[in-house]
Amino acid sequence: MKNQRHDRVLPIARSSRSHPWQRFFSIAHQLRYGLIFLVLLSLLPTGGLLIYLSFQAQIQQSRSLQEERSQTAAGQIDNYLDDLKRKLSYLARVKGLTNFQPQAQQSLLEALTRHNDAYEGVAILNRKGQVVASVSPYEPLKLENPANSPLFIRAFKQQEDYVSPVEINPQTKQPTTILAVPIRNERDEVDGVLLAQVNLNFLWFIVSQTDVGKTGYVYVVDERNFLIAQKGSKPETFQLQDISKRPLFQFLKASGNTKRLNVYQGLKQVEVLGASALVRSVNWNVVVELPTAEAYAPVYQMLSVMGGSLAVVTIVAVGIGYLFIRQIVVPLQRLTTAATELSAGQLDTRVNIDSQNELGTLAIAFNNMATQLEELITAVEVERNFVSAILEIAGALVVVLDPQGQIVRFNRACEQMTDYSFSEVKGRYFWDLFPNSDLAGQTKTTFESLKAGNFPQQYEGSWMSKNQQLRRIAWSDSALLDDRGEIEYIIKTGIDITQRKQAEEELKASEQRLSFIFRKTSLAIVEWDLNFKVTAWNPAAEKIFGYTAKEALGHHGAELIVPASARKLVDKLMNELLSETRGRYSVNENITKDGKTIICEWFNTPLVGDAGKIVGVGSFSLDITERKQAEAALRQAKEEAEVALKTLQQTQAQLIQAEKMSGLGQLVAGVAHEINNPVNFIYGNLSHTADYTQNLLNLIQLYQQTYPVTNAKIQEKIEEIELDFISEDLPKILTSMKVGADRIRQIVLSLRNFSRLDEAEMKPVDIHEGIDSTLMILQNRLKANPDHPAIEIVKEYGDLPLVECYAGQLNQVFMNILANAIDALENYDNQRSPKDIQQNPSRITIRTKLVTNETGPGYSKNVVIQVQDNGFGMTESVRQQVFNPFFTTKPTGKGTGLGLSISYQIVVDKHGGLIQCFSQPHQGTEFRIEIPVLQSGAVALVGK
Repeated sequence: MKNQRHDRVLPIARSSRSHPWQRFFSIAHQLRYGLIFLVLLSLLPTGGLLIYLSFQAQIQQSRSLQEERSQTAAGQIDNYLDDLKRKLSYLARVKGLTNFQPQAQQSLLEALTRHNDAYEGVAILNRKGQVVASVSPYEPLKLENPANSPLFIRAFKQQEDYVSPVEINPQTKQPTTILAVPIRNERDEVDGVLLAQVNLNFLWFIVSQTDVGKTGYVYVVDERNFLIAQKGSKPETFQLQDISKRPLFQFLKASGNTKRLNVYQGLKQVEVLGASALVRSVNWNVVVELPTAEAYAPVYQMLSVMGGSLAVVTIVAVGIGYLFIRQIVVPLQRLTTAATELSAGQLDTRVNIDSQNELGTLAIAFNNMATQLEELITAVEVERNFVSAILEIAGALVVVLDPQGQIVRFNRACEQMTDYSFSEVKGRYFWDLFPNSDLAGQTKTTFESLKAGNFPQQYEGSWMSKNQQLRRIAWSDSALLDDRGEIEYIIKTGIDITQRKQAEEELKASEQRLSFIFRKTSLAIVEWDLNFKVTAWNPAAEKIFGYTAKEALGHHGAELIVPASARKLVDKLMNELLSETRGRYSVNENITKDGKTIICEWFNTPLVGDAGKIVGVGSFSLDITERKQAEAALRQAKEEAEVALKTLQQTQAQLIQAEKMSGLGQLVAGVAHEINNPVNFIYGNLSHTADYTQNLLNLIQLYQQTYPVTNAKIQEKIEEIELDFISEDLPKILTSMKVGADRIRQIVLSLRNFSRLDEAEMKPVDIHEGIDSTLMILQNRLKANPDHPAIEIVKEYGDLPLVECYAGQLNQVFMNILANAIDALENYDNQRSPKDIQQNPSRITIRTKLVTNETGPGYSKNVVIQVQDNGFGMTESVRQQVFNPFFTTKPTGKGTGLGLSISYQIVVDKHGGLIQCFSQPHQGTEFRIEIPVLQSGAVALVGK
């Protein structure tokens, strides 16, 4: 090491002697001539630096003053706005404010406006953005479309306090802003918005009270970079200005977060020293500007005084330095010669200087240098090795302790893990970093063990960080000994293993939970390898399939539980699982150990290893045999119940209607029979009565011709009874009685035809006769009366043959359809005006025709009956349900919902025909009935 140092120095010494021109640059000459320059260079830069620092201090003081002024003004504005917001928030927090009576809301708003003159107007908006209460001591509060404004969206929908941009009030011509906060109802739900329009006159008061020298000025800028207030202006004449593109704004924006002086072209186009402060509650800025001409005036005065003083001090220093320089040159030359010899390797070189000043002390120190140089080099090497060891382990935790346990080194890894800085822990005992007494005791015991010579040591311990987080550390402790074999330093290196330990504990807990689930779950858990052989078989699988784990492990699934018929499907499923990473669900038949077939639910998923490759398949299975059997039984029972219910409903409806029609038929037949006997008696005797009456009248006429009336009494009686009128009118009366009796006979015949009690069997009948009989019975409902107008019947009968049918049941169908049509038209007329009824009278059109059915293997004749009304019609949903049992649109008590359902059964089931309904709203309704002329042919066609 010594030789290396000599090799580095000797060439320099030889080089200095080999160049005579360098003698001019010797230390002696440099001291002679350089001291003067040194004095000059030291005083001038020092003085200049002091002047510069004083200049900067003065400027910084001015800047600090500007910042203090801006912050003071911003704080005053912030406090004033906070007071306004606080009062608004107090009122907004009143629970159920939106549910108060308008008078109470008005009183609360008036109280709020009396609190501060800045409130130009306050209002309450409901959840629709409508003003429900407002108060304004100056001008009426006007809001345009508040529901779509940002103040309502932010306050109500986003539930945030909102401050609107500053605007000029068109009424007061002064700057204003709006504060909006959400309000709540009695359920503590946001149910509206409380807003206040605030007059910003207070800004002028605050900026006018801010003192900024003699020529300085203050102004306020909002979040949009608009000038909203300025010292020296008046609120009523002030206009908002956009200064975002002004140079001053760009400079403030660029230098707002730096320590540079804010010197720029100000608002009034003069160079200023400016500062700004943020009004945090509304994101405004208060800017204070002082012209540099006023700001720098005291600085320039100070510079002139300090510059003169520096010049005087420099002259005096140069003179004194020149006098004392000679006393330094000679000792310095001796030191130079000795240093040259020492650099050449002559460590026994000594310097003899009698001076008692620093040069003499330097000579003594130089004389000791030779003897101490070897020791110094050795110490440097030891220090170098120590530093190198620290650097090599810098990636781990490194703590260096002195023999007493105090911390002398604390590397960056320790600082990052514990949140302690080296300055915080330097000189502290290592165990004092552990707030837990147990950890501190353990650490101190380990340290004492190290001092006793038990090193190196490797162990795991805990370390509590500054924020009380416990970390697990793997420590390796060793000691650094001095030349005497005593401990000089103790080096502790550690690795943070907290995450590894947590992962190990979590993995262990997870394995325990999975093991418990594997053993206790009721699901069969089976794990297969890539060859579909069992590698895991839990107790639930033993219970379901009958095989023990020992019997199942290592066996292919086809050997255990897969039926022969399903092996191809299972192999395909396994191949698909091994080629993709998603699971599959299936329901399969399986066989147990005793040969029993069961139904199981399976969820199979591929198992992926650490390398991302599929290593097997995991399956979960559940025996659902009993559930499937129960579901099948339940489904069958449900189907049978639905069939039985439908049959019961149809039978019940048929029985009810049959009983009803039977009773009605018996009543009608009985009434017809009782009326028919006297009517026949009257009708049979009317012809005789007419003959007798005619004979008597002829006799009277013969008497009048043969024996003229001479008796006054007879003549008087003839005139009294009006014999001539009787002779003329009596035959008419008898004729009218005959017509009436004939009418009664026709009605009785219609009643008998409608009831058809004597025609229970199917026989050929005249369809038109049945329709006419039904119309005869309903004649009273078709005539006009005070409640409704007459209903016109239009008959468009075709040429029909006799139809083989159940006449009574078919008449029942006509009765149901025509009665429904009359009900619909009456209801429709009740909703129309007399004018509408007159222009479009109610009408029922009945059409019949004979058609040929060409579908099927043969031809057959069918009769079509169409009944159409011009009423209101029905909707599609109603039309689709008209033939459903018990469906009715009539009020309760006026309809059973069975008429059309039974009509459908009579036409379709009893006659093998077809009944359809066609209707649209406002276009009337049409029922179309089609039945075969010959039922035997129809039955044959249906059978085929």
